[in-house]
Amino acid sequence: MVSKRLVFFFPGFEPFRATGHMERFRRAAARTAQAYEVAIEVAPETAPPAGEEMRPSLDMRAHAPGSFDTRTTVVFCDWGDVILDYAARPVATRLLDGVGAMLDFVVTGTLFRYMRTSWRYALFFAFPLLALFGPALLAVLLAILGHALLPGGVGLLLGLGLGAALAALLWRLALTRLHLLTALDDWALARDLCRGRNAALERRIGEHCDALALRLCGEGADEIVVAAHSLGASLAVRALSRALKAVRPGADLQMLTVGSSLMKTALHPAAAPERDCVRHLVEEVALPWTDCQALSDPINFYKSNPATSLGIAGGARPIVRRVHFKRLVSAQTYTRIKRDFFRLHRQFVLGVERRNPYSFHMLLLGPNPIPLFSRTGTVDLAPLPGAPAASPSGAPR
Repeated sequence: MVSKRLVFFFPGFEPFRATGHMERFRRAAARTAQAYEVAIEVAPETAPPAGEEMRPSLDMRAHAPGSFDTRTTVVFCDWGDVILDYAARPVATRLLDGVGAMLDFVVTGTLFRYMRTSWRYALFFAFPLLALFGPALLAVLLAILGHALLPGGVGLLLGLGLGAALAALLWRLALTRLHLLTALDDWALARDLCRGRNAALERRIGEHCDALALRLCGEGADEIVVAAHSLGASLAVRALSRALKAVRPGADLQMLTVGSSLMKTALHPAAAPERDCVRHLVEEVALPWTDCQALSDPINFYKSNPATSLGIAGGARPIVRRVHFKRLVSAQTYTRIKRDFFRLHRQFVLGVERRNPYSFHMLLLGPNPIPLFSRTGTVDLAPLPGAPAASPSGAPR
């Protein structure tokens, strides 16, 4: 049982700062506590010490009377300011740079590696291009149809007018409801990460690496977890690998990736340094690594493996666990969110409404160590109230 835990959390690509992720984590933890019949308390926030402004933290306590008492410090490794820099650019720049980045992933063959690794991700790749160019194609088709039905200039003008109006409506929908510009920024940053083009991002990874190296050695924790969601996994493996080349952790160290987009960058030919980091963690460090994936999430690489999908066969192979979003939330909630793939993707790090085998917050705040979840596939084990004990083989009794 874990009494004290230290967590470094690398959030995914979302255009807001660590304070937003902290507030989300706090709310989600409170919701999760109700589902598992435990109490979760958050200590009053204090300002980060000098030099740690990009790594604010929450001190949290999860407990149940006569059962367990676990204290966790969650450090939020901020890179939201770098993301916001992409969002602050003019719209035309964001469109052109985003499309250019996506073409980079096509001409380098990375898209075809996506298809081979997890074909569903290729569908997600197509979304921004369809949202951007689909309305224009529809406008052209309406112009052709108008000309065919009403020969002469009137039909052509009518078709063009209707097509332009419909295209404008669809583009507005893509920008406001489908987060098209954010998706394009995501691809632009991913390309820059692969090619080492963003000096600010490289510096931030280095700063997080230094912080990891400093704190991995002490703290008196029973368990240290480096957790990452979505594209945050690409930053986490780089920072952690560099840190572990400098120090040895002073406690049980675990890697936890949920809804990971590691393959998004690692499969790019220019991302050799990132692949070397993964190889170092798997083969040389033999880092215990648990990767959680969901079939219904098109933004993670379902059925991939952080090591073998990159051709890394030796070392400590990461353990992959499947997550079923239907089991996490009520039927009404799932019906509402199932067609919003960005919302589905966030569910990995949101609170659960139903007690089930997966909970991000019980993994990071609860009494059971990550390896127990890796072996059993469930977080819902004793000493959580009302949960079964695990047998010696790891399966619930």
